[in-house]
Amino acid sequence: MTTYLCTDDIFLQHRPQGEHPERPERLVAIRRALQGSDLLARVQALPPRPATRDELRRVHSEAYLSDLERRLGPGAATAASGWLDPDTYYGPGTYQAALCAAGGAIELALRIFHSESDNGFALVRPPGHHACRDRAMGFCLLNNIAAAAAAVRAEGGRVAIVDFDVHHGNGTEQIFSGQRDILFISAHQYPFYPGTGAAVVTGEAMNAGTTVNIPLPQGSAGEEYRLIFDKIVVPALSRFAPDVILVSAGFDAHARDPLAGMSLVEADYAHMVATLVAVQPRLALILEGGYHLDALAASVLATLRVLTAASRSHAAAVDPPPAGLPLLEEVRHLATTLQSLHHLTPAEQTRTTA
Repeated sequence: MTTYLCTDDIFLQHRPQGEHPERPERLVAIRRALQGSDLLARVQALPPRPATRDELRRVHSEAYLSDLERRLGPGAATAASGWLDPDTYYGPGTYQAALCAAGGAIELALRIFHSESDNGFALVRPPGHHACRDRAMGFCLLNNIAAAAAAVRAEGGRVAIVDFDVHHGNGTEQIFSGQRDILFISAHQYPFYPGTGAAVVTGEAMNAGTTVNIPLPQGSAGEEYRLIFDKIVVPALSRFAPDVILVSAGFDAHARDPLAGMSLVEADYAHMVATLVAVQPRLALILEGGYHLDALAASVLATLRVLTAASRSHAAAVDPPPAGLPLLEEVRHLATTLQSLHHLTPAEQTRTTA
């Protein structure tokens, strides 16, 4: 088994003009933590490459891609900078960083799909899961994980996407809604930005059920997340039987994150990743959010330790203090509702090893 790590200095070139939570220092903090650990010796570097226009057309409209190239691409003014929406900036280094973020995610997903049991992490930016088919949104320009999923599907693979970023992955949901060969599962704070992700949204028409939204109340912690993974995420994945699982790995549900209100700690992220590896060992994580630098770096390292099998049993055994009983009961009721909505039963909690 090989664990790939895809990252590059090009992702530091996407820079805001002033203060902004999605900044190069996020990746710098992760790299510094990696350099102080034993993990770099346990992973294999996978260089990113720019996504091709054909790869991006699978998930974005030609009109949107042409507009991005006109405003940000090689033909734009050298010092071009500005905003694509109230949250999403761009600068001189943004276009190539965005192309390589999508291309790196694609390359990692395909490498893992064609392996026996490899896994990996794409430490890329800008993030992608809010980017819709025809517009940027929420710090995201190109939908990296959607491009990766579409690339695997184009080569005959069956893909599940699990999004544990604190914000609902509205762009990914929109791009794949109702498509029978891609399963999208999102566990997110709700109600919260971007306002989507209600439990009743399950996909379109005959393919309803390919979207599983798990709207969690503010304050949810490890115990609540373990409950919904056990009752909802694992049964849905096992029934779908993916050839590969792609993860929108946002770490902004961490208790120390300044942009949200959840209560996860590093061990909770390790536990989620260990749970997913047990369902399907071919697993690719793609970085999304996470804005407390120390919490982000520590959480990435915790998940990488699971991927490299360096400390899997330790990570799964470290439990945070339990949440209050009323919150747990609220999530237990949510899990029961979702089980009924998606016709999930404990009998479907079997290991998937395609």
